Amino acid sequence: MLSNSEKYIFNDITEFSISNNGTLAVSTGYEVRLLNPKHRFTQKTIAQDGDAGFKKLFWSKSGEFLSFLQEIKEPEGTAKNCRIFYHDAVSGRNAVLDSRETEILSMENIIPYGGSSALRFSEDGKSVFFNYISPEQEPKIAAYEIWDSATVLEYAQNKMFGDPNRLPKTAVWAPASGKILKIGTIENPKTILTADRKHALCYNLLKYEPQYEYYAPADMYLKDIETGTQHLILVKQSTAVGMLGGSPKGNFIHYFRDGNWHAYNIAKRQHFNLTANIPVSMTDSIQNDAGPPAPYGSPGWSSDEKYFIAYDQYDIWLIDSSAKQARRITDGRKHKITYRICFDLYPVVKKPSQDEFLIRKFNFSSGLVLQAVGRDGSSGYYKWNNNGSLEKLVFGSSGNSRMQKAKNAEQYIYIQQSASNAPKLMSVSGKLKSKLLFQSNPHASKFKWGRAEMISYKDKNGNNLQGILYKPAGHIKGKKYPMVVHVYERQSQEINNYHIPTEYGPMGFTPSSYFLDEYLVLLPDIHYKLGEPGRSALNCVLSAVDIVKQMGIVEENHIGIIGHSFGGYETSFIITQTDAFAAAVCGSGLMNTISSYFVHSAGIPRSNAWRFESQQGRMPFSPFENWKAYERDAPFPNAANCRTPLLSWAGKKDQTIFWTQSAEFHMALRRLGKRNIFILYENEAHIIATPELQKDLTIKTKNWFDYYLKEQKKALTNGIP
Repeated sequence: MLSNSEKYIFNDITEFSISNNGTLAVSTGYEVRLLNPKHRFTQKTIAQDGDAGFKKLFWSKSGEFLSFLQEIKEPEGTAKNCRIFYHDAVSGRNAVLDSRETEILSMENIIPYGGSSALRFSEDGKSVFFNYISPEQEPKIAAYEIWDSATVLEYAQNKMFGDPNRLPKTAVWAPASGKILKIGTIENPKTILTADRKHALCYNLLKYEPQYEYYAPADMYLKDIETGTQHLILVKQSTAVGMLGGSPKGNFIHYFRDGNWHAYNIAKRQHFNLTANIPVSMTDSIQNDAGPPAPYGSPGWSSDEKYFIAYDQYDIWLIDSSAKQARRITDGRKHKITYRICFDLYPVVKKPSQDEFLIRKFNFSSGLVLQAVGRDGSSGYYKWNNNGSLEKLVFGSSGNSRMQKAKNAEQYIYIQQSASNAPKLMSVSGKLKSKLLFQSNPHASKFKWGRAEMISYKDKNGNNLQGILYKPAGHIKGKKYPMVVHVYERQSQEINNYHIPTEYGPMGFTPSSYFLDEYLVLLPDIHYKLGEPGRSALNCVLSAVDIVKQMGIVEENHIGIIGHSFGGYETSFIITQTDAFAAAVCGSGLMNTISSYFVHSAGIPRSNAWRFESQQGRMPFSPFENWKAYERDAPFPNAANCRTPLLSWAGKKDQTIFWTQSAEFHMALRRLGKRNIFILYENEAHIIATPELQKDLTIKTKNWFDYYLKEQKKALTNGIP
């Protein structure tokens, strides 16, 4: 105790939980006790059993009620089952739920499944939400597997999720009345509780299978937790992250559909379009993946549910949920500045379990802190006040991030950095000038450093793009330098990132290790045309390289290219289409789009069809619909055109992109007499995690480029980096 310096020690405690009023619940596994810190931790045993273990202690919001599980001792090989204890701390009485003693759960087992807690209370603490499942055991390992094309899911997924009986489901128990309601059912096993836990969205992810998106669409039913009645509110709604949510008091469900945000008023059973009258698009045009159009996003609702908050490309909109009127609270479009609410200052209200909406608290009476990022890479923070004014806290041509606020004062701390300035801890208070609190790497100012510039260019389709060009330390005007081009989708947003020179990177490459050694480094943005991911990368990368060539600062016959993962795919494809690069390095790359489409990944586990048709692969059709497109934009079928020396590597335990993809390309280049060295790291996965191997890859990569771009003949020994 801090007040009297007394120390209390409790032995054999396996789990504990502290209520909001300070009462401590502890479990030894064989008994549960309550400890009162206000009375020198006097103890009271509330449950005891010599055979089975007590676990998963959880308090209600008020601290009046405690719930926990007791694992039921069953014969070995029997499916696990638990009892639920519900303790009323005021009366001191326990209520116990044993599924075997109820009619509704007699064929089910209670299980400790889910996210933050196995048990959750209703808002008033008088009901307990829990999970149940069919007690059937998984069959023993058989001598064979049967992969049946008639199942709704692919084999591995069907084994895990294809039987609704084997899916954990949510139920609720009211101890006072003994009433039990199955919220999740065989027909609709998946559930999401509203914030007030009075209703739940129920749906079945198998309804529209087979389909080839990562997140299956579903028909949504809204169930009343009190009465058990339900009604259909949405048909074939996307369940992708960010497409569906709930309000903080539980009165609304919001969802993105047909390019607009909509809301469903639970009490009135009414749908209404929230953003129909907003004159700009809510659909994200920046992340141009395949699949259904996604929104720029929504952080949710104001705490009082008066306003729904939505983003367009630049600005933040508040939509009055009753008047259906929208107002824009920022003016980012005019200055090409993107404003978003600073999530660092608005944490999730409660850690959600798998069956609850993620909700943040936005109280407009105290204003909102916004994060701002300019098209030129400038960044910072603004304070939006509820009178409509926008007050700058910090904004400039540097990277400003990770803001935190003092609990009882308008004072903030944040990290500031740029490409040439190491991260430093800053503080700002209102309109006062920012103050330096701590500078990392102070010795860096004694050394010459590279300089980052934003370049602008157009691809062949006229899209305006940007990229980062790092000029070498001690850059001499009029001198030409070799250049390494790093590729991976959009990278210009990283212009103010400070890159510490290191040999211990997970992909063997860091820009500073090159611009500190008289290299130019280029990071171009790529805009994709669906169905042409490889050619889009080729188009954009060559356009960016041409801009640098026009500056007269690059040795045009000494340009290299490097990429990892999807960037590795892009790198390998590009060198089959052009001789612009003198050397290339590819890590964990996808080489054969057709075989990769059909390959089964144990890490997901499912085939890669979704990755092509609805995500990064950007092929919105199957190979059978357009076989030539898959071949045309793949490195492997075009290997004969490659004349660029390639260093490739992969991890043998990579479950994202199998190492055999890189091996196939190596064998193709070998058969064709093309220059390639392939490094296979035995115990590494998609990236390199072992420090000594990170260093090994970093050195090998640098030697490869030094040999071909600087013609340092000693960089390779017998052709090996």
